Amino acid sequence: MPVLDRAAIDADADRVVRRLARNGHKAYLVGGCVRDLLVGRKPKDFDVATSATPNEIKQLFRNCRIIGRRFRLAHVFFGQKIIETSTFRANPRDDEDGDLLIRRDNVFGTETDDARRRDFTINGLFYDVEKEEVIDHVGGLADLEARLVRTIGDPDVRFQEDPIRILRAIKFAARIDFAIEPETYRALVRWRHEIRKCAPPRVLEEVYRLLKGGAAHRSMELLVETGVLEVLSPHLAALLEGPGAPSVPNPLLDGVQASVAYALRSAGVEGDDESDDDDDDDDRVAPRPLDEEELAWQRVWADDHMPTATTRPALRLSFVREAADLERRRREAWALLTQLDRLIARGRDPSNSLMLCIPMAPFVVDVVTAPGSRPNDANAAILEVGQPLVDQLRVARRDAERIRQVLLAMRRIVPARRRRLHIEAMGGREVIEDGVMLYELMERAAGRDTTAEAPALTAGVDDAAGAESEGDDLAEGAEGAEGDDELVDGEPRKRRRRRRGGRRRRRDGAVEAAAS
Repeated sequence: MPVLDRAAIDADADRVVRRLARNGHKAYLVGGCVRDLLVGRKPKDFDVATSATPNEIKQLFRNCRIIGRRFRLAHVFFGQKIIETSTFRANPRDDEDGDLLIRRDNVFGTETDDARRRDFTINGLFYDVEKEEVIDHVGGLADLEARLVRTIGDPDVRFQEDPIRILRAIKFAARIDFAIEPETYRALVRWRHEIRKCAPPRVLEEVYRLLKGGAAHRSMELLVETGVLEVLSPHLAALLEGPGAPSVPNPLLDGVQASVAYALRSAGVEGDDESDDDDDDDDRVAPRPLDEEELAWQRVWADDHMPTATTRPALRLSFVREAADLERRRREAWALLTQLDRLIARGRDPSNSLMLCIPMAPFVVDVVTAPGSRPNDANAAILEVGQPLVDQLRVARRDAERIRQVLLAMRRIVPARRRRLHIEAMGGREVIEDGVMLYELMERAAGRDTTAEAPALTAGVDDAAGAESEGDDLAEGAEGAEGDDELVDGEPRKRRRRRRGGRRRRRDGAVEAAAS
């Protein structure tokens, strides 16, 4: 039985587990922290599972807050750190109506129930800090050894219960460099369209985690290969798929059966020709009893073919005239994803807006920074590339406007950095910092060194002077940029900022003083 390095366990998480145990409750470290410690990675956070109810947890910790409706959790605060503590739960699925989607998740159960209701075997491991042993109810240790991402139980059921697990499977496979187990891979592809049932904020948050986890390039490759990217955003799929991309939809185009061969190859398992010849098995009934309607749907999904760049209308941008130019921009977008991973590996924490700028920037920056380009032209290009992405991913209004401002700020950042000049405020310090970071990533992706360039920000930049505009989305920001400063001989032309009614207020004040 493997033993974790005690020095790597967070002291506050250890304290929470031990206090719960002293008060007669079972309590373990659980989930991602156990998985990461077993594979030699530093956990991002530590979670605790316990037999204590949320109210019992709150009674033991004054620094505790109960959160959530669908899933009641106890957050134990230690300064800025949160130790998320959940009660053992059982699977809440009710089969009577034939709908597997989980809408409530507060059915308490035993530790075994709790392990079996989790998504993947590698996330279903418990660690007893007092006995210093790993508790495995779901075969997670064997899958860690085999480097496989496998659902707990029937993958067809698990992905229908919560389709967000499709994105999580891709995230774990990319982040810790595991293969997806063949049956899990088959079900992932079959049920990928179920993601549309999930709340958009949950989907978007998982997309941010894919980009911010240090494996954005590999995550995008898997999204393309499985056809999930097309479900998330057909526009983003059109930007990243095609000539110049390192990844294409896999041989799954011939049916779900081909995905098994792909998954076997990824896992290093040699497939047998006879065992691969099972195309008719794709229509087989799932292990659980299904009614006629469910069986009909299962056949549809099993026979569904993944869309490809050849069946989807080709990407057409008004400012990209040649196929070779589009291919170059697409290649730069993938190179930027690699640079994003390196940035995160250095300990940087990019904003959500910057991460969404990355796949867009190579397609628009040339237009935005072209000599003689006007603000309206730059905005039109940004909206043409960015608005469909914002709409399809349901990006928050503030983040969408910041994306527009960051890309528009490249009009000043690119010429200023290349001439080693300081950059004036435009859209606030956060926008400029994102823009400078984006510029540096693009330069590194192109193989150019940025270490000798001048500081990006002028000392004492007033954030309030360049406050972000309140646009509802990318499109609403276009009008606000029309009056932006024009470039004169490569230099931004300075304009005096006049305060509304300033002279009138001073004159009126003087009159009142004289009258008194």
